[in-house]
Amino acid sequence: MVSRWACDRCGFVAWTRDRSEMAEVTGSHLLAHHSDALSKSDFRVSWDCPYCATAKTAYDTDGAVAEFKTHLHEHVADRIAGGAHVADLVGWDGVVRVDGPAAGDEADPLRAHFHGAAGLAVAVTPTPERLVRALDGALDAWPRRTVIVSTGEYDFEATPDVDFEGRNAEIVELDPRLSPDEVGETVSRILDANHEPGERISLEVSVFHQIVASFDVERAVAFVRMLAARLDDAGGALQLYVDADADPNVATVLNFLDETIDLRVAVDDGRFVRRP
Repeated sequence: MVSRWACDRCGFVAWTRDRSEMAEVTGSHLLAHHSDALSKSDFRVSWDCPYCATAKTAYDTDGAVAEFKTHLHEHVADRIAGGAHVADLVGWDGVVRVDGPAAGDEADPLRAHFHGAAGLAVAVTPTPERLVRALDGALDAWPRRTVIVSTGEYDFEATPDVDFEGRNAEIVELDPRLSPDEVGETVSRILDANHEPGERISLEVSVFHQIVASFDVERAVAFVRMLAARLDDAGGALQLYVDADADPNVATVLNFLDETIDLRVAVDDGRFVRRP
């Protein structure tokens, strides 16, 4: 769980793992909205709070800006919610687009954030060792059941310190030549076999750009829509890790999926930020 703050002026939403980090997030964001309240003349820097009668003048520019950001944060501090989750915005029933390379370090905190709050975690990934490391390093306890669906062979020697016997986890290796329909059917069967009524499902798809690169746009769009519809029946959050630069057809597929995607999130320096 993380802390969450939403700007009531523009719809910006940010989540942070450390509540103390939120002061920088809120202060910087509000300063961008009220930059005209900060001025410099006669070697001095002045700011006038847009929310109250407080005004300050100083010679130290950096200090004045930092003080103004802290002051702005104090006006919204009581609207920071603790114990929040990104999937709360879709009620754990929707498609979340995650902007950023699936194999990048920045994605790991968000990946663990979703899987750690679910009862059943299913991940379709070309880099299973990365996922195992991300979960093992970030979570105090793994989900009740974890199924890692990999398009490559899992090298257990790469994670010798991870005790799989102490976790209810399974590695499923897929033939990389399978079609999107066949991959989707495999995931559906996994959900049928492992989901318990009433528990949250976290479904990660980190092979989006590989599917787009290997198949036509229509089949890639149908694959995502099918998974989204499958989760509608069971209840769960589908995370689609999107690297827009990985293939020229990615943007085209995303345009067709605009109405299917419920939430768009980016990872910024360990913080999760909602995008329009």
